[in-house]
Amino acid sequence: MKRLACIDLGTNTFHLLICETNDDNGSLQEVFRERQYVILAENGIEKIGEKPIARAKQAIDRFKDILVEYTPDDIRIIGTAALRTASNGTIITDYITNELKVTPEIIHGDREAILIYQGTRQIVDLREGWYCIMDIGGGSVEFIVTEDDSIKFMKSFPVGVMVLFNQFHHSDPIGEKDTSSIRAYLTHELEELTAFLKTIPAPIHLIGASGSYEVLQNVLEGEIKHNDISRFRVDQFDSLLQKILPLGLEERLHYPGIPEQRAKLIVVAFLLIDFILDQTDFSSIIVSPYALKEGLIAEMILGD
Repeated sequence: MKRLACIDLGTNTFHLLICETNDDNGSLQEVFRERQYVILAENGIEKIGEKPIARAKQAIDRFKDILVEYTPDDIRIIGTAALRTASNGTIITDYITNELKVTPEIIHGDREAILIYQGTRQIVDLREGWYCIMDIGGGSVEFIVTEDDSIKFMKSFPVGVMVLFNQFHHSDPIGEKDTSSIRAYLTHELEELTAFLKTIPAPIHLIGASGSYEVLQNVLEGEIKHNDISRFRVDQFDSLLQKILPLGLEERLHYPGIPEQRAKLIVVAFLLIDFILDQTDFSSIIVSPYALKEGLIAEMILGD
């Protein structure tokens, strides 16, 4: 039995996942998972502000205590959009290296997408048909399109929810002008993806592998699942979007199923999802609890 730990240093959240793997049969059992909301791009993604840096250090201190308690045999740490973009990201990575004695790997978007794909396929059966995996981060969004578990398109785009919020969410409730600006921006930025999606014969399924999709799961099913998928109709999402769009922040904070930490950004996240759904005829929306960190654990096992 080997105990493995990984930390995903996302733009909005830092995640810690600890698993045990059975050397005899390769089975994997989750031991511990936790997320800490750090919102690194609160003041923009080009430079991380003092308050987000303080939150990031607090999260690492918390993770350090947990790692001491669980004593994993191996630890891997991955940094994504904010830490590969921010001019002062080394303040955080140096702190992690000093405190955890592990140097974070700051990865590019393509590697991030591969890990998301590897994690998603651990829980969603991709072997038959078309799937579009979409992982919404704070700084970037990764898309992986597969046919019969073969990657046909893969790219990371710098259109994360903090980017959209900082650039376009100027009023709350969001106004029609801001909504139109987001759609125009996404039309330009995601042109390569949308052109490819339009070539795919239906049916295709949209897989959401991020906290934004957890909101859909939590509102419609009353829980966030960590070890099972949920499947929804597109019209269920459309109905929820129309209910949330007219709400201001205070109303979203009290909306059943929207976690406090998601209330600020959920409008731009849902507008992003809505834009993708408009690009082709999606048969269903699948919410996957597995993404980058589970893909990293899978990679660690294969590496052994």
